[in-house]
Amino acid sequence: MRICFYGTDEEITRLCERPVLALLGPLRSQPVLAFELFNIRVTTDPYGSLFRLCADLTEVEGSNRD
Repeated sequence: MRICFYGTDEEITRLCERPVLALLGPLRSQPVLAFELFNIRVTTDPYGSLFRLCADLTEVEGSNRD
């Protein structure tokens, strides 16, 4: 899955420092899924002072979830 985040320099730096990203399901009964970011590209947003991070996500399997 490919994702893009927009944020300030500080927000994008914090996101890049984390090896695993946890995504919460929309309903309380759905599990939290853990994803690893790879193929990360950071570019400057041409319309403002924000940065754009594009990356691929791969789900972390079974026992690697913490």
